[in-house]
Amino acid sequence: MYNFDFSFVRSGAPIVTLSSTGLAFNAVVRSMLNHPEKIDIGYDESANAIGVCEHRDENGGKPYVFEGREKDGWVRLSCRDFMRYLSARTGIDFSKAKQFIPEYIEEEKMLVVIVDSQHMKTTKSEDLE
Repeated sequence: MYNFDFSFVRSGAPIVTLSSTGLAFNAVVRSMLNHPEKIDIGYDESANAIGVCEHRDENGGKPYVFEGREKDGWVRLSCRDFMRYLSARTGIDFSKAKQFIPEYIEEEKMLVVIVDSQHMKTTKSEDLE
């Protein structure tokens, strides 16, 4: 049996944008996360993966305010130092924003962004180069 979401095609793909200033989450991603008030962001260095979930006390650390920062359908979070580190670690230049299509792991209620060129969204002009 299918469970069609008839707003999905119009809403577009889930996108997490990484730039030199931080991370941005579109409306589809926010919906996948169930519009949490606060989130935790983790980094798996060996997998070059960013994990995002609703804030959980057991994760430790200070949560990010999330839905309260929504503007024009996007939530933007500033983390310049982390982005400089991520750029050095991956070799990806984030001075021009890059978009990634994340995976949502239902069992863990976790959004995962693999940060490498294979998981980066490309435009048609980039594909032709």
